[in-house]
Amino acid sequence: MMTKTFSEIAGPFVLLLIFLFLSNHNLSPSFAWELSKHDSPDSSSYSSTQCSNQLSSPGGCLNQHLAKDNATLPNVLLIGVQKAGTSALSNWLKEVGGVCMSKVQPGEPSYYEKEAHYFDYFNTTGKKRKYDFDHSKIYARRFAHCCTEQNTALSNVLALDATPYTVLFPKRVRSTFDSVDLTGELAKRVKLIIILREPISRELSAYNHYAFNCREYLQYGRKYVDEHNYTHFRSCSAKVWNSEMKRMKNFSEFIDDITLKNARFIPEPDPLVGSSRNMNSCLYADFLREWFSIFDREQILVLSQEELVRDEGSFLNRVHSFLGLSSSIDNFSLRHTNSKDDGHKVEAILCSDEEKLDQVFDPLNEDLYRLLEAYPGPPMEQRPFQKFVKPNCTVEND
Repeated sequence: MMTKTFSEIAGPFVLLLIFLFLSNHNLSPSFAWELSKHDSPDSSSYSSTQCSNQLSSPGGCLNQHLAKDNATLPNVLLIGVQKAGTSALSNWLKEVGGVCMSKVQPGEPSYYEKEAHYFDYFNTTGKKRKYDFDHSKIYARRFAHCCTEQNTALSNVLALDATPYTVLFPKRVRSTFDSVDLTGELAKRVKLIIILREPISRELSAYNHYAFNCREYLQYGRKYVDEHNYTHFRSCSAKVWNSEMKRMKNFSEFIDDITLKNARFIPEPDPLVGSSRNMNSCLYADFLREWFSIFDREQILVLSQEELVRDEGSFLNRVHSFLGLSSSIDNFSLRHTNSKDDGHKVEAILCSDEEKLDQVFDPLNEDLYRLLEAYPGPPMEQRPFQKFVKPNCTVEND
């Protein structure tokens, strides 16, 4: 008869003690294994300690186990809209929430860290991009640095792409995720955030943004070096430049030439074709219907820019809860960005212009309120959605 060793005899008792310890501390064996393996991460690498594992089920960093060739697609998309606070929120998520951002490639402007512009731009060869697996791998490489040797087994890593024009392309987003994971499970785990702003105020802010860039171009020339020494190119966009008159358009001309002409719904083209889509970003209900039909409503958090301005803490609490950020975060204040003002900023619009825009946006806004009431989102979302407050206008001079 063979004699049992001490480890063979003691083994079952050790396992019993471990089980009792985990039970008393509400820990799972898998969590205990992860904790023991990763309790001393390299401080120089990306840190995910401020995030929880509520975003995805166990399966490794950015759900690589689901992705073909272990592609690292971002699991949080701040899809829009432009001029509604996306820069401020993405900065907060990076600096306070510990969220990983896109890796800026050589020759790219610094803002590519916030917004990768994958879904809205042509590829680098100037050809139309097809949203298939080969292109998805290129996009995924921007977030490969988020998964280091120290956190590759962790499921609580958050990676963010905050390109505001993504709102125009829900099919491209779904096609990209499905090209990496044919089962569709990866697409079911991405979190989508959209901030909506009162349309007239957003249009005025967009106009001021384009006009500021145009004045910089006229003053400094085509090449422009930003504060991080990235050279990018400014231009006088046709949106604000009157080529015939060789001058800047005023806001009245801008809404006639751009806002009102683009205030019509155009279905998104096939993502494998890669055609452009020129639509006004304030057609909120039309966009959201597309997103709701392609992604589960619980995956989409709809936020109000007016709440961000009025009650910043409540706004950030919604994001905090939606992404499952650590309860240790107590900094619920944003560092506002994009405050471009060279003394030529238009502060108020003409009442005659507001009346023209009201004819377009009033019915669209009511459509939005009905849609959000009929299709409620995740529990932390504001309900009912706060109705937009129109800006003050000014009467034309005689």
